[in-house]
Amino acid sequence: MTSIDYNELFERYYQNKYDFNTTSLSIDEIADIKKLVRAKRVDYNQAPMGVGVFSWILKENSNIHFERVAFDSEKIDGLLYIPTTGKERAYIVLNSNKPLINQVFTAAHEYYHYIKDYQRFKAMPYICDFSMLRDVNEKKASRFAAELLLPEEALNREIQDYLRANNKSMKEMTFSNFGVLIILLTVKYQMPLKAVIYRFYEEHHIENTDKFIENYEFIKRVLKEIKILKKPVDILYSTENNYVFPYSSIYQDMEKAFVTGNASRENIIEDAMRLELDMNIIQDFLIEEDEIEDEDDDDELFSIINAKRG
Repeated sequence: MTSIDYNELFERYYQNKYDFNTTSLSIDEIADIKKLVRAKRVDYNQAPMGVGVFSWILKENSNIHFERVAFDSEKIDGLLYIPTTGKERAYIVLNSNKPLINQVFTAAHEYYHYIKDYQRFKAMPYICDFSMLRDVNEKKASRFAAELLLPEEALNREIQDYLRANNKSMKEMTFSNFGVLIILLTVKYQMPLKAVIYRFYEEHHIENTDKFIENYEFIKRVLKEIKILKKPVDILYSTENNYVFPYSSIYQDMEKAFVTGNASRENIIEDAMRLELDMNIIQDFLIEEDEIEDEDDDDELFSIINAKRG
């Protein structure tokens, strides 16, 4: 097998840490995103979606599957993988080394790419080239994820509830007041703290983010130290994700692509390395046909794959 520097190859495919500042989007672009979110979010209305985003996405489209891969690089949050099997299938691949709260946002972000960019990538085998999605499309995907997880209407309601409960007006809100509210919404809506900060700015509830970003680590430390929030915060900042079940189908799709001639041995190996999949499983179905005793026994092969994945 040819040696492949998959870390170098993967550089042009991974999803960078998300840019939560989407204020450079035009009024029309933001309006379109809000319209899309409202159309998609009917079942949840203004209620928090949070970890429910995983089951919601699967309900929205049965062709989507989730995979969790322990990427070594801290730079990788996730990616959208489209196999060449002739089917409308796609995988949202999450970095299982990232906290659950990041995986929630990643799922929503990548789902936007599936909705808006799938057709563009349909003719491009394997991993979507995110170099084509830099800047504006990435900002749109992040804004979609932020709006989906914490919609404008829900944010407005939460602010009004806080003001009434504390007998305050918006003019009386201090940095500490906003900090407390941002922490509470981070936990309630289960989305990254920084994304919540930018939601306040995007919906014009704060004039700028400078003070909050400068004190980001302090706010995050307070978030993790509040005893009454310890249990939900520990869950959100752990890497454990019990809301996404493991699938062996990504291996099955690769096998079908290889068997049907839609992908060469080199293609499969290269993509498996990019995805950091189990190469023992990949090599099992890349053996030559004359080495296979019973090539029609798919059930047995799939059971072996499942067993090896644990």
